[in-house]
Amino acid sequence: MAQLGTHPISAPGWPEKTSEDVALIDCDVHHNVRSPKDLFPFLSRAHQEILTDQGLLLPSSGFFNVPWRMNRPDLSEGRDDGIQMRERCDNYAFLRERHLDVWQVDYALLTGPPPFYSVCVLPDVDYAAALCRAFNDFTLEQWLPHDERLLAAIMVSPSDPIQAVQEVKRLADHPQVVGITIPNGARFPYGNRFYHPLWEACEQSNLGVIVHAGAAGAGIAPPISAVGMPTYYMEERMARPAQATAHCASMICEGVFEKYPNLKVAFIEVQQYWAIGLMWHMDADWKALRDQTPWLKMLPSEYFRRNVRVGSQPMHEPETPDQLLGMLDSMHADETLIYCSDFPHYDWDDPTTNFPPLEPNLHQRIFSKNAAEMFGL
Repeated sequence: MAQLGTHPISAPGWPEKTSEDVALIDCDVHHNVRSPKDLFPFLSRAHQEILTDQGLLLPSSGFFNVPWRMNRPDLSEGRDDGIQMRERCDNYAFLRERHLDVWQVDYALLTGPPPFYSVCVLPDVDYAAALCRAFNDFTLEQWLPHDERLLAAIMVSPSDPIQAVQEVKRLADHPQVVGITIPNGARFPYGNRFYHPLWEACEQSNLGVIVHAGAAGAGIAPPISAVGMPTYYMEERMARPAQATAHCASMICEGVFEKYPNLKVAFIEVQQYWAIGLMWHMDADWKALRDQTPWLKMLPSEYFRRNVRVGSQPMHEPETPDQLLGMLDSMHADETLIYCSDFPHYDWDDPTTNFPPLEPNLHQRIFSKNAAEMFGL
């Protein structure tokens, strides 16, 4: 696929020596359509009429994120300014010039536009599945051919596992499709047996699962937090680790990783420290409550370290580098952490400025090898 080897920029936390192997895999790069009309060629006539008459119907929790005009094609027509491109990343040339070539990225995993994730919590699961299929076909036709460095985590709607499995089987053989993307917002926690057919299909197809922040509190999804809906966007961001904790605890407790031992699931854009508390707390509780989950053969933390990955964006920024290094050690970052830029969002993280200098093996694990193993690269 891509030509291997990078020429890293000399900066704190980044090696000066050129690597002969894959050195940088970015597991969260957002791409988009320029207009919802770009999906027309990939939709049935019936779904084209829905899109024409009613729009994408994306449900919203009402919180600010990035101002992509997915529901308002009329506001997107005729605009091609740099601000729009930075917000939307609907242009491959912009991605290549501002990110891929600047950092000599070996592979970039396309994870779609976060506002679009709310199709997964639409009440109409058939329309949701149709939009996912259309966006995936758009990605395969309009993005992947540009650059062998681009990989896709295709969109599926877990609210209908039957159609999600069909989409996995339809596209799993494409050489640049290495995973699926689903949002935090969901009808049930992801360990629920309702979803097991999807996890089985992903394991059989060797596709990693990206669970990305988004869609919580929208459509058929429950409220953003266990105590109800927050007021401000900052509060919504602080609720994301709890959402990841709930999904991850559910997948461990309900035996997903015992049943599908080769499945890899990454929780993206939900911070990192929650992973430490979850492993410690679950191990302690499991020792007292293991009779409720007799199918678990290992400590919960062992399932986490084997099957769960955590994205590096937004990266915690403690008071001292030693505190950050302590967090990395506690979460077994050499096994669990994968680099994510979240490009092109306003708070995206480049690979040079969010980590103190790391010992070479840990650096390599975070920036390439953990992801390479997860996605079979």
